[in-house]
Order: sequence, then structure tokens, then C-alpha cells
Amino acid sequence: MRLAIAFSSKDQVDLTKQTFDRLCDPSKDFDIYWADGSRTDEGLKYFANYRAAAFHSDRVVGGADACLAWKLSEMLKHPYTHVGLLENDCLLDEDWFEATLALFEKGKSDGLEVGAVSARSYVDRILIQRDGYAVCHNLGAGFVIFSREAAEIVLRSFRTGFWRDNVRCFAHLSGIDLRTYACFRGQEENSITSDWIWDAVLARHGLASLALTPAKCQMIGQNPPLAEQGLELMDADRAYVNWNQTTDDSNFKRYRDNLAKIRSGIYNPGSPGIIHRDGAGMLFFAHQLGYLAGGPEWQGNLELQWSQAFGPFAYRAGPGGASLAPRISGSCSFLVSGGDTGARVAITDTRSGFNFAPELPARMERFASITVPGGPVPRTIKCELSEGAVFCGLSTTEPQMLDETFRFDWTQLPEAK
Repeated sequence: MRLAIAFSSKDQVDLTKQTFDRLCDPSKDFDIYWADGSRTDEGLKYFANYRAAAFHSDRVVGGADACLAWKLSEMLKHPYTHVGLLENDCLLDEDWFEATLALFEKGKSDGLEVGAVSARSYVDRILIQRDGYAVCHNLGAGFVIFSREAAEIVLRSFRTGFWRDNVRCFAHLSGIDLRTYACFRGQEENSITSDWIWDAVLARHGLASLALTPAKCQMIGQNPPLAEQGLELMDADRAYVNWNQTTDDSNFKRYRDNLAKIRSGIYNPGSPGIIHRDGAGMLFFAHQLGYLAGGPEWQGNLELQWSQAFGPFAYRAGPGGASLAPRISGSCSFLVSGGDTGARVAITDTRSGFNFAPELPARMERFASITVPGGPVPRTIKCELSEGAVFCGLSTTEPQMLDETFRFDWTQLPEAK
């Protein structure tokens, strides 16, 4: 195994001192990457003084998801067999290393192909409890180690999601209903952040996500405390949970067998995939337009805007404005907002002559959806954004022709201002 772990921090030097020092244990054999988004003098100074302890380091701004994309992109440039992510509020126990990496083999001995492991296990993120570990539906980005295959899937699929898709995925594969005990109990329509879809995406590729029980870490500096966030780490006093699992282990057997059938090509879990689908419709976030055949044809100046719950990236038009001109079949909707100051957006269908150019107000609660009618013949639609306007995404009512060679990584994001 050749392992790299990427650490992230943003100010909070008191936390970083603890977690980075623990990561730098010289007895552990792995490379360390460090992405820092600090803006305070104290944070910048600490990073400047200690960045040499990392194999590779850089300042990365633009939000937590830009940092995650940077970490995965940087590590996957090199021939690591496994890559990990660690945030500065997760303090690993001194004996985390061997036990966590052993989960890859422990899962294999139980018939699983393991894509991700963690020393951190939250009670309500456990799907199926096993002896000494849990199959999880949400490991999160706080601490996770991926196989190389799994990391490439996560980066290629990088986007936000919807809770109902996770519920459906794990219900199909295991027979367990997350709505009965996990967050958003009884609800389905919630948007979820990018790291919340990772384990469902991996499951759709036949890969399992495992975590140690009890956990071998602490969460430090939590504000509000974990309990107020509805979170509880699995500890030695509560090292077993059984939500709505059957007593004969059939949930695990069903999950194991279904993942194996996905890997062998017998089962196809269907949508959603890299591009979110609702029926025939497709939703492209700003950073995913490269999947459209022919590309988005961006012109002008773009700036990155973090959109944690929807995207997670939006593109803001910089000085002089920006425009894009995708080729679309059928009706579509441009998802845009007026940004912080208000801005103009002009949409023109070059085939039909449709034109609409609204002035969008500042600080909109949500984006506006500008619908362009159209038939099955693809045509170019031009979207012009004045300075400050924000492009959040593009939805279509029909399937689009995709460029399967497109691969998202951090280098394709515009610079964060």
C-alpha cells in the first residue's frame, strides 16, 4: 500500500496544532498534503512555519469543497494506491493507523469490496453493524481513506445531491430505510452536501464504506457541540447499534450480494449518476458543463463562488461580464441569480429567436429559473451575464448527448476572489 493523506485547515490554530501534530507521527508511513485556507495573521503564520512538514502544501481558498477537490486532484496526480482526507477538527487516537487500514482486509474477508474506511463513526450514519466495524451510509469528509479507484469515482462524481437518492439507494441495496433513524427522519426532499453522497456513489459502483466501532478519534472545537448537531460518536460504551436490521443478518447478506452483482455487471443501480437525473431530465451544475457534448464555450471573466448546498460550485461573472453558449436539445432552464449587487442576465435561443433579459435583484434568497422552450433538435443558446451575476446550473427536460471523456478536477475551477 502506498498512502497519502491530505490535511485541511482554516485558522483555528489551536485545533490545527493538535490534529496536524498527531498526523505527523514519524512511525506512520505515508505522505502528507496540506491545504490551508487561513486568512488571519495567526493562521497564515502557522501554515508558513509548519508547511514544510507536509509532502506538498498550498493555500486553497474558495470554500471547503474547493479544498476537497484540490486535495483529491493533487494526490491522484501520483501513483498512490490509497488517498485520505483529514480536517483539522478531527483528532485521531494514537492507535488509529493500523486498525483503520485493516478495515480494507476485514471487509474483504466478509465478502465486501471496500472503497472507503474511517476511524470516525457516528451513530446515526451506520447502516449495518458488524463485529468491530460498521458498514456506513455516510463517512463524511472529516476523515476518510479511499482506495484509488474510489477516490477517482468521488472526484469524477463531485457534486451535491438529494437525500431521497441516498434513501432510495441504501433501501434498494440493503432493505434498510434511513428515514427511520438517520438525519432528516421521515423527510426526503433535503439537499445534501457533496461528501454526503460519496458513500451512495461508491455503493452504486459496488464498493462498501466501513468505519471502526468504537471510533478511534475525537471531534474537537465543535461549536455548537456534537450533541446539539444531533451527532454522537460511537464509543466503547455504545459499540453496537441495531436500527431496523433483521436478526438473521439478512440485511448484510443482501447488501454484500447486491454490491457483488453490481461489480460483476449483473445489476445496474441506475440513476442518479455523475449528472443528477429526475426521470428524463438532467441537472448540470456549473462545474459539470464539460460533460455536455461540444463543451460550454465560456467567454469572459469567471470567479468561483462556493454554493455548499447546491453545486457545490457556482460561477460569478467578473469585470466585463461573462457568457456561455451550450448546445441543448429540448426545453431547458438556466439557474441564475443577481449576486450581491444585482445584475442582468440575457438568454438568447439562436434557433428560435427567443430572448429574455431580466434584471435580477441583489441577494436573492434562491436562484431564478429562466426557462427556454425548445424541440428535440439541438441548438445553441447564449447566456450573457453582466458583472456580479451568478450561474448556478442548467436543467434540461430531455437527456442530452454527453462527452464521456470529460473528467472534473480542481484545475478546471475558476479562481476564487
